[in-house]
Amino acid sequence: MAKFTFDKSTKKKAPKPITETKISKPKETYNPAKMTKQVEEDYQKQPKEKRPVGRPKSGRKSYQTVRLQKKTVLKINALENALSVATQDATVAQAIERVLNSLTTDEKRSYELWLDMFEKKISK
Repeated sequence: MAKFTFDKSTKKKAPKPITETKISKPKETYNPAKMTKQVEEDYQKQPKEKRPVGRPKSGRKSYQTVRLQKKTVLKINALENALSVATQDATVAQAIERVLNSLTTDEKRSYELWLDMFEKKISK
């Protein structure tokens, strides 16, 4: 049998020519004196930012969720409108104050103990 010989030179591809990459030059270079003037001008042109509408994200007041039935919420809203109170929170606070004023001494002492316990529990 005849021996097969392979010509490897036909399979090899010639490498693609690499073109020269030209070095790019910036149109403008950084100038700190010019930048500070530009920043000052931009700052003066900006209108003063208005505070966002709605409840603050963090800060002065802390909120907690309380689950209420729809009937109770309707009663709170009716009281809020009837008493001309600004918020539901203020309405509930006013109602609680009225209840606290009508407590007996034993009930008031019990309330103060429970309140103190809950405040200590939250502060931990």
